Amino acid sequence: MQPFEIKIQNLNIQGLKKGSGDEVVIALHGWLDNSNSFTPMLNKVNPAHTWYCIDFAGHGLSDWRSNDAHYYFVDYIDDVYQLIQSLGAKKVHLVGHSMGAMVAGLFASCFSEYVLTVSFIEGIGCVTTPSDEVCEQLKGAVLNRERRNNKKGRIYKSKSAIIEARSQTSDLNNELISLLMSRNIKQVELGYELTTDPKLKNHSGFRFNEAQCIGAIKQLIAPSQLILGNQGYSFVKQNLAKYISYYNNLKVINVDGGHHCHMQSSGLCFEHIQAFMLQNGAC
Repeated sequence: MQPFEIKIQNLNIQGLKKGSGDEVVIALHGWLDNSNSFTPMLNKVNPAHTWYCIDFAGHGLSDWRSNDAHYYFVDYIDDVYQLIQSLGAKKVHLVGHSMGAMVAGLFASCFSEYVLTVSFIEGIGCVTTPSDEVCEQLKGAVLNRERRNNKKGRIYKSKSAIIEARSQTSDLNNELISLLMSRNIKQVELGYELTTDPKLKNHSGFRFNEAQCIGAIKQLIAPSQLILGNQGYSFVKQNLAKYISYYNNLKVINVDGGHHCHMQSSGLCFEHIQAFMLQNGAC
């Protein structure tokens, strides 16, 4: 894995690159994760492919959005569009985990002309808010921002303290947590702190409702597959049951593991993804 950096608009987006083939693969990680999420999978990349595993804005080593900006889900669609333009790619394969899977799906619905395939990992559809709860959602987001603006960032005494904190909310073992968090930690004068922007934890001010989510799904025409962990999030399986009938071309695969099954069953997940891309690629 080789580090890379690309400037999109006013942000420096960093990540890890593997391969040198003509077909571009863009890998999009989950919320509060980073490009190391995909490192266990990418031992041997097919010569046809070049993988770009990015750190989303506010994550890993990429720039934070400006102080007056927030992390709206739809802005990640713009980031992916700008990345593809910067790479000069005509068509790409998209691989997304969790939040990154939702970004990949919505991008593919909006910009089908750029997408060869979509591989979802433990994420599908959208997080939605009922139409009659839109004001409650926005009010909660505004009040949450106010509370977080007055909250100082936490300093940890050691890297192991951060890994221990992440282990309390993760399905990963400490070895995989250490790999993932190594890109989310920086040393400061008094100890260690996270490189992730605290504003990522602000509540969403706006979400699609179910009808809008369905409308977007119906526009996804690229061949797509969903990889589910047998012990993955129930929310993902609920979304699959709710939305599967609206997908034009969706293949579903189950593997061992939890929400981060692509790190836990990395070899099998990679085999499924690579075979799917080769079957539906441009070459």
